[in-house]
Amino acid sequence: MDEELKMEIGRRLETLRHLQEIVPEVGLMHPEDVAKEMNDLISEEFEPYFSGNAALHLSATCQRCGRCCNEEKTIAISFEDCRMIAGYLGLSLKRFMMKYTRPHELARSVVGNARMMRKEKDGSCPFYNSDLPGCEIHPVKPQVCSAAYYLSKMNLLLCEETRRFSTFPQCPSDVDLRGRMRNFIIKLRNDPEAKSELAQTFQSSQPEVRLFLQLLRLKGLEIYFGRDKVTPLVKMLGLKRMPEDEELRHAAFLYAAVLLEAQEDF
Repeated sequence: MDEELKMEIGRRLETLRHLQEIVPEVGLMHPEDVAKEMNDLISEEFEPYFSGNAALHLSATCQRCGRCCNEEKTIAISFEDCRMIAGYLGLSLKRFMMKYTRPHELARSVVGNARMMRKEKDGSCPFYNSDLPGCEIHPVKPQVCSAAYYLSKMNLLLCEETRRFSTFPQCPSDVDLRGRMRNFIIKLRNDPEAKSELAQTFQSSQPEVRLFLQLLRLKGLEIYFGRDKVTPLVKMLGLKRMPEDEELRHAAFLYAAVLLEAQEDF
């Protein structure tokens, strides 16, 4: 095995060991019940595309170009989104909703109390600031913004239908990620031993690997649905806390690379 590649893989897999720090000494509690709850939220039919897209999401770095902020014509915003953003801005919920939202385009019987972001006259998002550059409410931005592009509902449906991962050539972040992935996958393909060992790692029954995959799926649910949805599951497992993105990112890159490498024309 190439020594440089071996060191890179080892460094990234080291994060698996650190994840054990958030597990109680007695081990995970009710893992089967939590797995069932997660499957009720997102069917296993979407695997490996749900977890794979969660891994891609964690591996990507936003380039703050503002394309998705300004070119996406409709942004759905939940009541919980409104509450969090209003608090972040120091506005009353009523004031925020009147100033920054409008009624949803779909019937209330379909979308409940969700609304739409009120865009500027030129179609841009009122919270995108080109001087930053980036989102002025990034810590509390709407859930649909947090999930774009990898964990959007449309992309998950497309992946499940085509049985392959999507690319987003209009997104500089995805272009950057695919370049890094491509370089790493070339190294793997030039080293069959490393490629085989890495693939076997994520198929193994090692406790730290099983934990990582469960936490990765849980992180995907957090990105897709919001933290409030996964907090009860974190408590059911007995975890000390939900892992931060950075704690999963390095191993997530390897997991995504293994899945993408399987797409022979990547």
